[in-house]
Amino acid sequence: MQLRLSTISCFLLASSSLMAEDYVSVEYMGYDKESGRTTISTPSIEINKDFGADYTANLSVMHDSVSGATPIYHDSSSGASAKIPEGTIYKNDIEYSDVDYEDERTAVTLSLTKRFESRDELTIGGNYSKEHDYESKEMSVEYLHYLDSSKNQSISIGTSYQKNDVSVYCSLNTDECDSSSGASEKVKTLDVFSAEIGFTQVIDKTSQLKSSLFYINEDGYLSNPYMRVVRDYNRNPKLTQEEKPDSRKAYGALVQYSKALSDRLTTVSSYRFYSDDWEINSHTLNGELYYEFNDKLTTGVGLRYYTQSEAKFYNASADYFTDQTYASSDRRMSSFDSLNYKLSGDYKISSDISINASLNYYDQPDYFSAFYYNLGVKYKF
Repeated sequence: MQLRLSTISCFLLASSSLMAEDYVSVEYMGYDKESGRTTISTPSIEINKDFGADYTANLSVMHDSVSGATPIYHDSSSGASAKIPEGTIYKNDIEYSDVDYEDERTAVTLSLTKRFESRDELTIGGNYSKEHDYESKEMSVEYLHYLDSSKNQSISIGTSYQKNDVSVYCSLNTDECDSSSGASEKVKTLDVFSAEIGFTQVIDKTSQLKSSLFYINEDGYLSNPYMRVVRDYNRNPKLTQEEKPDSRKAYGALVQYSKALSDRLTTVSSYRFYSDDWEINSHTLNGELYYEFNDKLTTGVGLRYYTQSEAKFYNASADYFTDQTYASSDRRMSSFDSLNYKLSGDYKISSDISINASLNYYDQPDYFSAFYYNLGVKYKF
């Protein structure tokens, strides 16, 4: 079956093997949370190169610079510090407010795709990222198999393994890191295994359906060493580090439908379900609409809605925790809804050079809002 679609439709509906090309893409992302409360600067570069018809290599490098403030419980008598005070503190000194932080992260991703005589694809990838207290190494493999000669049906199976090292400072975790030994920090580990199986079906000349099932298993240090909770608030209040379970199993499903409504108008919609044994269930609805004004300019708008339930060990109240094993006041563990609005554009300066830009607004009521944008240049060679 030959698809007769617009350029943007082909991009959305075609497989990676059909769209392989040589290019260099340079992008910059800026993020601003609540007018400067948190700012992120992320330049990146991606290089994609075909070696004949059977091999494609992809390399991307990015660098994050983050600065701002995050709300946590702390002892106001000692200032807005990330250090956990020892012993009992006064109730009136317990405060939930912003503590300043800054960090940098560098990430490198490399993948190699091999195409066989049947045009099935095997992709092997690796990722490495490093920040001052977190190091991550990941390997992945994916196999794409076409179920028919016309390549209208395909199935993909992928898996990845990630090993993370987390540096936990003694001053923030006196129970697990004996500061009297002279050590300034202790390295914790976190292993993540994930697997996914997907199915793609070209329905007709203008539409395509994708679906997948995924599973994630996390084992190791899943707490945030900078988050803390208040225990025994009504008797002998103390600030302690949060304690999350040291394992999490999650599963879910994703369905995406793409449809060319006309020669120039294309829509993409998707639904994602997620559930884990921390009792977090989430639903994500996403819709995007793209319009080609001419051969050079394509614009897009998008709206994403996200909702999740509360983790079983979460509570934001300062007087909740006593001797519970697991306790967290991390708002990412709370129940909440959010909306993300997107406006994008892509302009072809020539057959080889194009520029792209997007503006996004994220809103999580009663928590925070943020603007972020992307600017990029792509050169085909």
